[in-house]
Amino acid sequence: MCGFLTEYNLSSQRRFQKDDFLRLLALSHKRGPDSSGYVSIAPLLQMGFNRLAIMDTSVAGQQPMQSANKKFTIVFNGEIYNHLELRKKLNYTRYKGHSDTETITVCLETWGIEKTVKELNGMFALVIYNHQNEELSLVRDFAGIKPLFYGWDGHTLVAASQYDQITNHPVYAQKSVNPQVLKLYLQQHFLPAPYGLHTDTFQVLPGEIITFNKEGKKIHQRYWELPVNSRHHL
Repeated sequence: MCGFLTEYNLSSQRRFQKDDFLRLLALSHKRGPDSSGYVSIAPLLQMGFNRLAIMDTSVAGQQPMQSANKKFTIVFNGEIYNHLELRKKLNYTRYKGHSDTETITVCLETWGIEKTVKELNGMFALVIYNHQNEELSLVRDFAGIKPLFYGWDGHTLVAASQYDQITNHPVYAQKSVNPQVLKLYLQQHFLPAPYGLHTDTFQVLPGEIITFNKEGKKIHQRYWELPVNSRHHL
């Protein structure tokens, strides 16, 4: 199942201390009890991962994982069903292990983010950091099977597998409940994406890429949507 936590902070003064970050990461330990990983990319970024090792139980599958050319660092929850087929498409032979996570890093190096996610057949929540332009991207599978929550107030991004990891972060712990979203929850008995119950909290839409840059700009992109003709028959 796995669980991850990412903090992308545009102000080093608001950065969460490592010990506090790891305590927040531990809230998703039950999702990934086999091992935990952590990386700090000062001064902007911290990424942590709780791993449930299935496809590749060796250290070669540990996360956060950096691509071979050191352009990308990712955390990934899910399963890519066609990752072996993708390896056959790629002109790359220096794999360290058998994980679908490593396959994703090679796809990113070869194709970039948009083409990569369009090639992925599976269920996934994915956080991608581009070291060259210092941008962070959040990506969710087209069906929205894997959860991807985030908080964003224009300065501090917190992205996680569990909503309580957002609401326990000090930037978002004191945020009030959004009354309009609460009304929606009471009507539907669940919260659809992109809503979060508290102010400045959200979910990534199924089939969506959201990119944040170091100037604080947030860009939404849909890489998959339900075809128009299909909507008419629902």
